[in-house]
Amino acid sequence: MDEDWTAVAVATQKAWKQAFETRDLESLGALYADKTAFYGSTATFYDTPDGVREYFRVLPPSYKRSDYAVPHIVRLGPDAMAATGEVNFYRQENDGSMTLLPFRMTHVLVRENGAWKIATHHASPRPV
Repeated sequence: MDEDWTAVAVATQKAWKQAFETRDLESLGALYADKTAFYGSTATFYDTPDGVREYFRVLPPSYKRSDYAVPHIVRLGPDAMAATGEVNFYRQENDGSMTLLPFRMTHVLVRENGAWKIATHHASPRPV
């Protein structure tokens, strides 16, 4: 039976969302390939799961939530795909209100030792 690549990407996004929202740095890092390319919302580039953990360690705790849209999938080979789509982040302000931060997100997923991992992560603000 052919694998449902969209379901794989959505499951990865759900795991990412859970780890992000609970600030589970170990789980976040474990989602990434041993050799990764990570551009988040800062200028710093990270290329290891430990670097990814550092990015999230210093990210202000006011970033509380993420909501993904179902991504567009481009199959790159039998063990690689690009999952591109929109994600909304929410930052809690000092008064308790939430600010919507619309982003575009691309994850290149690769199968590494039988598990799907994020090999490339690129986030950029989405024009509104």
